[in-house]
Amino acid sequence: MLYWLAAEVTLFPTSPEGRIAPMWPPAGIALAAMLLGGPRMLPGVALGALVTTTIHISFASALAVAVGMVLQVVVDARLLQGFDFDQRLERVRDPLVLAAVTLAGAAVAAVLGLVGLMLNSVDVTWQGFFVRWMRDWLGALLVVSLALTWTRSRPIQWTGPRIAEAMALVIGVLLLFQLLFGLWALFPGHNVPMAFTFFPVVGYAGLRFGPAGASTLIALVASFAMWVLASASGPFAALPVAMTIFLLHLFLLLAWLSGQTLAAVRAEWEDALQRRIALEEQLRHSQKMEAVGRLAGGIAHDFNNLLTAIIGYTEIVMIGLDPTDPRRGDAEEIARAAMRAADLTRQMLAFSRKQVLQPKVLDLNVTLAKVEPMLRRVIGEDIIMVIAPKATQPQVRVDPGQIEQVIMNMVVNARDAMPHGGRLTVETGDVAPDAAGRPADARPGSYVMLAVSDSGIGMSADVRARIFEPYFTTKDVGKGTGLGLSTAYGIVRQSDGYIQVYSEPGQGTTFRVYLPRTDEAARIEAVGDGTMPGGAEHILLVEDDPSVRRLSREVLIRLGYSVTEAASGRAGLALGSDDTRHFDLALCDVILGDMSGPAVYEALRALRPTVRVLYMSGYADEAIVRTGVLEEGQPFLQKPFTSRDLAVKIRDVLDRHEDD
Repeated sequence: MLYWLAAEVTLFPTSPEGRIAPMWPPAGIALAAMLLGGPRMLPGVALGALVTTTIHISFASALAVAVGMVLQVVVDARLLQGFDFDQRLERVRDPLVLAAVTLAGAAVAAVLGLVGLMLNSVDVTWQGFFVRWMRDWLGALLVVSLALTWTRSRPIQWTGPRIAEAMALVIGVLLLFQLLFGLWALFPGHNVPMAFTFFPVVGYAGLRFGPAGASTLIALVASFAMWVLASASGPFAALPVAMTIFLLHLFLLLAWLSGQTLAAVRAEWEDALQRRIALEEQLRHSQKMEAVGRLAGGIAHDFNNLLTAIIGYTEIVMIGLDPTDPRRGDAEEIARAAMRAADLTRQMLAFSRKQVLQPKVLDLNVTLAKVEPMLRRVIGEDIIMVIAPKATQPQVRVDPGQIEQVIMNMVVNARDAMPHGGRLTVETGDVAPDAAGRPADARPGSYVMLAVSDSGIGMSADVRARIFEPYFTTKDVGKGTGLGLSTAYGIVRQSDGYIQVYSEPGQGTTFRVYLPRTDEAARIEAVGDGTMPGGAEHILLVEDDPSVRRLSREVLIRLGYSVTEAASGRAGLALGSDDTRHFDLALCDVILGDMSGPAVYEALRALRPTVRVLYMSGYADEAIVRTGVLEEGQPFLQKPFTSRDLAVKIRDVLDRHEDD
């Protein structure tokens, strides 16, 4: 119906001079319907073309015209798809692509249209072919751009001043037409260039009102042009028919290109500005998180040394107390409080990304199955939890204990977001994010995704912006430390991954963790029996903190080892160069007052190639983690540690040496 109505409106009676309609809007209506509605619109296009043309020519000729129209639409749609055409017309290349493609499609329709006329015994000329070609092209160009920009482009933000500006622009165009008509009457023969005074007005519409404003003003100008041509007046009236059609199409084409191109330039500029603002905001957020991370890491560094001594000496006291001694309960309370403090410092180090991880290749699906029983105990009976390990290549290189903590923290956060129950989904998947879907500092390639989704209360934009800040929490006082998600953030970022959060108030929340996939095979770790292994080897202990040094010495002696202690790196080197001593292992702090632990070990190994090393630290700063002072895979013991942690790690390093 719309096709037929547009055709009847534009089929002006020909004047004595033989003027015809300058464009054919039905061609644009057909292509716009195809682009907006898909192939299902083709039967309507064919029927509209057939009914419209049957009124004026024979059925056989009308059938040829209808086939031509369908072919034009199909050809244009396929070409636009092949050229990656963006229907918003907000890139500079898209108006040019649309103009070129519709030109090709109009040629197809013009050829079959002339075939239809020949079937109707109408004489066909090259001039007639040219006129049909140009009018189909212009009709498709103007109508398609008008339909697409109003349905696909970014909406115009209408305000009082903006409405007044648009009305002034339309009135200005009307007055300009009237002025030009008057000048044509006064200065016949010198009037053609005056028609191009519309170009600045169309360009202004594109800059101020975007692609939709430019296409609307061009449609208005084209409507006036059709009326001028039908009345046998205007700047091109004194020229032959073919030249009149050519100049009129050229005028409208250039006006269309000027408006749409300037609108696309403005849209690209706005997009670039938004990307810059987003990057600046991301930079400010990263700098803020980094500053807080330095503070957290510095506090944890000193605190961990204190906790190591507290935990170690508490264990020694407990060993010396009879199980029935009432003081044993006090000692156990001290130990539990110290371990809680150790958990807090561990979370601060995770957020600040200044811990030394012990990455291993593991199967994320297997890890998820391993922690599932614990997760079900945590969430409660009123929450339905679904575990969906969908990743087909789930191998990642992460610290096993840390990734379990990430899963636990996100699940606990999801549980707290569903106080009245709900649905919780934990799943894995294979993804390959493109550049637009990952942070600027994330490396390209394949990732394994871990997603935790809940049907809870969701988050506002303000909460989402602060969700990974340490100590930020929306929970009641005493019900959360505010370190759970910040810890997960730090662990994932230090593992070369990233986290994205999607949430709306009342719509639930989804956290997606992306970890780089590795092609290495996952390793299965053996489970210990809980004993404290000892030995008879000789250990060089290099530690600048007196309390930690004394504690470590006492624990090692109790385990059966011989111990020589040094309070600095240079003192350790002096002892290590003594030919009368033999050392099997150097237990060395990473950061010493006079030099680094790795530097001590390298110098010591030059003298004693068989000596092994175990590093320990309460804080591995940026220089250690990022610049390679401590190489990945080096034996490392994180402070604070228990006596058993120290015993197992030392035995592991020494036994590995024997196996080698």
